[in-house]
Amino acid sequence: MRVSTAKEELLDKGLQIDHEQFEQLCKMVIERAEPTRELELTPFRGDGGIDIHAVIDRELFHARLGIQAKQYASGNTVGARTLRGFKGALSEQQYHIGTVITTSSFTSGAETSANQDFIRLIDGDRLTDIMIESSIGVVTDDESYELDPTFWSAFEKPERTDTIPSLEVPQADNFDVIRTVIQAVGVGSDTKPNIADYVRRQTDTDSFDPRQADYYGIAAWLLQFLHKEQEVEVDNHTIRRWGLTRLGEEYLTYLDRGNRESADDLLTQQIRDVEIISRVYAQLEVDDTLSRSDITEILAAETDLSDSTTRRRARTVGQWLVRLPEITTSGRGAQQQYVLASTPR
Repeated sequence: MRVSTAKEELLDKGLQIDHEQFEQLCKMVIERAEPTRELELTPFRGDGGIDIHAVIDRELFHARLGIQAKQYASGNTVGARTLRGFKGALSEQQYHIGTVITTSSFTSGAETSANQDFIRLIDGDRLTDIMIESSIGVVTDDESYELDPTFWSAFEKPERTDTIPSLEVPQADNFDVIRTVIQAVGVGSDTKPNIADYVRRQTDTDSFDPRQADYYGIAAWLLQFLHKEQEVEVDNHTIRRWGLTRLGEEYLTYLDRGNRESADDLLTQQIRDVEIISRVYAQLEVDDTLSRSDITEILAAETDLSDSTTRRRARTVGQWLVRLPEITTSGRGAQQQYVLASTPR
């Protein structure tokens, strides 16, 4: 397709993803277009007007960069009032420079306000220019452009369908290791070989390999603490990278502050929202007690897992269930019992 058509399709894609995914897209664009460090989504939903944080280090200066992402349809322009609020957020949170990125455009008042304080404005036209120039979300072949399906597949989320895909039935059952994997991504160890190295160092074990790192990364994705990043080449293999979502940033912030209760509450909330857990829980509310063999039957009916894997995954689903404070367990093997003991908090 022509470049003008590619730009239109990139904007359409930018509007089809949800708001946090658009922030993740902007983060990816910044990563490719501008060397930074500490590039991350801001931790909390009440982010004070700053969606993405970064630090720019150069030979002659060091600056904190705050970015605001506005996913607006083309007719919904970003105005001067938004710029005034953004300036206030930059000042309050001690940022030196700021950028506003939108899929739409800016009013003349917003442009005047931005120019007064040297704030960079990236409208939809410039955003898609940068994406094409940096091969973000698009591939080029002899001046012909096509959307990159691998790139856009990074924005897939767990599906809410009648049959749950096998990918969305957890294979990771150690929540201490899930936490460590999220921490690994938080410090930049964001591919499975690097995650595996980090976990081995932190847990003083030699038995954690890249395949397990993938299982645990997917588990953190199911919990919405990680999102898929652009793939990278490692040793002539294309592998997935992971990035922290805003919830992931929030979870790590609680841990860094020693607020384990809030971290555990957030984890519990996210476990409840995993589709296969919510379906098993619904049956538990009906029966009060389920055995592991009952969970195996639910997985056989509700997922596309093969017969040979449903029993193994049933054990893991049971491990996730007992992280919920109102569920107790007893026994072992196929007859292990999961009991709904009280009303959830």
